[in-house]
Amino acid sequence: MITTSEIGFHLPGLDLSLEIVANVEDLVTDPEDDDQIPYWAELWPAARGLAQYIWERIDFQGATVLELGAGLGLPGLVAALKGGLVTFSDYKRESLDIIARNAQRNGIRHAAYLLADWRDFRCDKKFDWIIGSDVLYNPSLNPYVARILERNLAKGGQLLFAHPSRPVTMRFLDEIKGSLGLKEEKTVQLVTVKEAGVPEFNQGIDIHHLTK
Repeated sequence: MITTSEIGFHLPGLDLSLEIVANVEDLVTDPEDDDQIPYWAELWPAARGLAQYIWERIDFQGATVLELGAGLGLPGLVAALKGGLVTFSDYKRESLDIIARNAQRNGIRHAAYLLADWRDFRCDKKFDWIIGSDVLYNPSLNPYVARILERNLAKGGQLLFAHPSRPVTMRFLDEIKGSLGLKEEKTVQLVTVKEAGVPEFNQGIDIHHLTK
């Protein structure tokens, strides 16, 4: 059983109640196995930045949205509140369970949940949008993401990725931009985190919006 706690996430005109993991370190079973490190259980600055960007700039208006490596699902929850038909995907069942409870507690009734490993991503559906926050940091996994984007992005679809200025992420997105023939609009979203028990953060998060 994972112990959770409740926090508020606030933006102008938006107040979310979020169930989060109370102590992420309790979930570490094998620090030598990257698959067992609970990255999914942190509310990362990139997720906060992408959620803010979506809230302020994107109206999905019934478009289908796939969130890759959803973790606690904050950007996808905000996308759903902006009219998106969101499929949250992660390779940890615990992640999807918490997201489902957060969707319910914030009045989101229409959402889908996909338990899937990028290395064996069994989903044939095509999405109008594919989004992700700080998920493109591992060069060994990025080729699997590239295949997902090629297979699961609908014709005329759009990508939205956020990260804390990681060179490996920038290189990957440059490659995808070329292979899929996309144009890029890059924005820096200032994210400030001052919460008890959370490392203080006051930096820009890179947002990449890629379109045809």
